[in-house]
This record gives sequence, structure tokens and C-alpha cells, in this order.
Amino acid sequence: MKSGKKAGIFHDVWKMAGLNSRTDKKKVTLREMAFGYFLGPLLVLAMTSVVASYYLTFYRTYDDIVNQRVFLTVLPLISVIPMALSNIVIGILVGKTKTRQGKARPYILMAAPLLLISGILVFCIPYLSLGVRMVWMTVTYNLFAAIANPVYGTSHYLMVSLSTRDLDQRGKLSVVANIPAVAGNGLISSIVMPLILGWINSAGSNNVLQNRWQMVMTVFAVLAFVGCVLEYFFTRERITEEDMVELEGENRSVARTAEIDSKSAAVQNESAKSASAGPSTLEQLKAAASDTYWWIIIIFYLLYQAGVMFKGGYVFNIFCHEFFQEVHIFGMTLSADMAQSVLALISGIPLAAGMLFIWPLANCFGKKNMILAGCVISIAGSIVCLLAPDNFAVMLVGQSLKGLSSVPGAYIMMALFADVLDHLEAKLGYRVDGISMSVYNTVLTVVNGLAVAVFNFFYDNPALGGKAVTAFFFLGFEIIAHGILMVVVSFLNVEKNIKAEQELIAKRKGQK
Repeated sequence: MKSGKKAGIFHDVWKMAGLNSRTDKKKVTLREMAFGYFLGPLLVLAMTSVVASYYLTFYRTYDDIVNQRVFLTVLPLISVIPMALSNIVIGILVGKTKTRQGKARPYILMAAPLLLISGILVFCIPYLSLGVRMVWMTVTYNLFAAIANPVYGTSHYLMVSLSTRDLDQRGKLSVVANIPAVAGNGLISSIVMPLILGWINSAGSNNVLQNRWQMVMTVFAVLAFVGCVLEYFFTRERITEEDMVELEGENRSVARTAEIDSKSAAVQNESAKSASAGPSTLEQLKAAASDTYWWIIIIFYLLYQAGVMFKGGYVFNIFCHEFFQEVHIFGMTLSADMAQSVLALISGIPLAAGMLFIWPLANCFGKKNMILAGCVISIAGSIVCLLAPDNFAVMLVGQSLKGLSSVPGAYIMMALFADVLDHLEAKLGYRVDGISMSVYNTVLTVVNGLAVAVFNFFYDNPALGGKAVTAFFFLGFEIIAHGILMVVVSFLNVEKNIKAEQELIAKRKGQK
């Protein structure tokens, strides 16, 4: 009874007029794209990508922590467990949530204070004993990675698939919505942050260095709070609203019947509740897992995200410190951090330009074929880099190809994911957004934790060469991963029947 009252209070809170979306159009608007899918997520993902990429870099400023070599390997490894469990639970909660503001948007707003607090605490470590600081690091990092980030990520990555059924609008929205993720990992984490690191590392003492870290991350955390608020108020779940209209219609029908026969109404009310509850989480998972396309999407993100982590800010920074301590090029002398910024900028130019041409190409040749082309270019770019990883000019050429290869996966893969979710709705008669995003985020979370732990395990092993280990993970891994993806993605043919399946969904809902 108490839990029912709590659920009722939670549901009623979202009926407040002040929490309504600031976009009320049937079609996705320019303002919605600008604030809800670009600026808001950009502020959040800039913060989350920097924390995820550089928290270990910050921890390495504590010499006694570095001397405890096992800690920096074990922390991301053991954190995978609560992170995975949290993603599963939050995905289930999102799938079961039904409010006036939608199923995902409420969690975006709830993530705002969580990201603010956790983002600051990860970097504000008290000057206490080694044991206390290790406990503090473990708890605060998991507050961010196992609670705050999953609450935001699960809901955020559902918004494209819940925003509209219009394939053209969804495709454009997928491009816009993925720009912040690209900018967070590319522009902020790999270009801007190394420049900030130059200022941080110029500190005269470790105390000043750590204080500068804290100042920078507090700013990122405040911006993330603002970003969550913007994304919440300038997005709308049009697909969720379809189900809400149906549910309200059922409730009105039950209410009219209640005027005639209260006993009969009670029976019908229970029936309506049972119908609205839908299949259980386990039934949804079994149904989704029975579909080949669903598995292809999950496998894609597993291997793709592993590649992202192995070439991300943390490993990228170590690679540049291993190979480019001092670079002389075009009459300039670059430090390792500056070399990272230049390489990231070079790879970021084709990635940024890609947003202009990727959707017309996807419309012409198909989304799947563009993903396959990206894999081919990625392998070519990695091979070029491996020919001479210590040659900065060669790396510039190879990284340009790598940046170009990232365009399809960065901008259109989420549109394919949305197509698969619509395909499953047509096939099953109900949506499996929550549990699918739960699995998606769990896979990404486990990969993120394992990737960093695996890299640290090999890199910190004195028996292995640091350069060879870094070169393999930064450059060689994606050759293997993207070779596998070329085979797997070739079977993803969801685009062929998606329009017919959407028409079937519309007929079921009485829209045609």
C-alpha cells in the first residue's frame, strides 16, 4: 500500500504545469533540436566524457595511489558490477514509468543534481590516509558511474527513438543528437582537455595541480546540471504520448461504466490496469533477445564502444606520452599533450564535416551500407598508423582516415537502433525500449570498465613494453573489432521493411 502511494506521488509530481515540455509541436522543431538534442546533451556529455576519460589520470597525481598498482586496475574492474546492475534496474524503471512527461524525460531531470554532486566529489578528495582516500575514490566514482551516469544515459539515449516515427525527421534528429557525443569525446575530451591539462600540469606543486583539477571539474559539473535542465524542457516523447492517449481513453471508458455499474467498473478497472501493465520485464527481454536484428545492434555497440575506449582520452593521452614526448613539425615543437590535441583535431575535422553529408548518403545508399563503409575506412586508417606509429606525419594521415571512418557509427547508428525498436513493436505488439536501453547501457558500462582495466593490467606490467601495449590497444584493436563488425552488420536488413512495419503499428493504434 505504501509503495502504491509513493508511486502515485511520483506520478502526480509530473502533472505539474511547470514541468511541461517547452515544445508543443507535432513535428520536431529547430528549437527542440538546438536546445534539447544539441546544447543540453553537449553540456552533459562534455562532463561525463571528461570524467570517464580522465578520472584515472587525476588519480595518478597521487604518488601513493600509483604505487598501489593493483588499485588502478581493480577499481574500474570491480566497479563494473554495480554499474551493470544499476543500468539493468534503471532500464527496467524507465520501461515501466508512465507519466504525463513521458517515460524517459523525468529521469533526465532527476539526473541533474546527481551529476552535479558526483562530478564534484570524484575530484574533491580529502587529504586523509591512503586507505580512506582509496575508499573515497571507490565510493564517489561509483556514485557517478553506477548511479548518476546511468540515470542520465539510459533516458538520454532513448530520446531519438521516442521523439517521432517520421523516418526523415528521426534520421536528421539522430545526426543532431549524436553531435554532442562526438563533440564530448572528440572536441572536449581529446582536444580541449589536453590543452587544459597543459595548464593543470604547469602547477608548481601537486597540491596546486590537484586544486586546478577540482576547479575545472566543478565548472564541468555545473554545466552538466544546466544541460540536463535544457534537455528535459526542450524535448518531447511523441511515441510515448500515443500510448498515453490510449490509456486515457481506457480510463475514461472505465469511468463512464462506473456511473452505470460500480461492481462491473471495478472489474474493468482491474482489467485495464492489467492490460496497461503489459508483459513483464523478463518476457520483454526474452522477446527482444529472440530477434536477430536486436542482437546485431548489441554486438555492434559492444565492439564499437571497446574501440572508442581504447582510443579515448585516457589511452590517447598515454599513447602520445609514449610516442610523442616532443614533436618537431612545421617549424613548431609540440609537447605530448599538444600532440594529442593536434591529432584529435585532425581526426575531428572529417568527423565534424561528416554531419553535413552522412544523412544524404545514408538515404541514397542505406544506413547499413554506410556503417560497412565506415568499418573498411577504419581498418585502412589503423593500418596506415601502424606502419609508423612514431612518425607524426604518418599518424596525421591515418587519424584523418580514422576520423572519417567514425562518421557512420557516430551519426546514424542510433537511427538504425530506433528502426529495430519499431521493428520489434510491429513484431511483438508492444515496445521494449526500457529493457533494450538497459541492455545497451549495461554493455557499454561493462565494456568501459573492462577496457580500462585490461589496458592498465597490460600497460602497468613491467614485463611488457609500454609502447607496444599502447600501440596495440590504440590502433590495432579496431582492425580486429571492425573486421568482425563487417560480417555481423551485413545481416542487418531492418531498413527493407521498416515503412511497412510502421504502417502496421499505425493501423493498430487506429491512426490510419
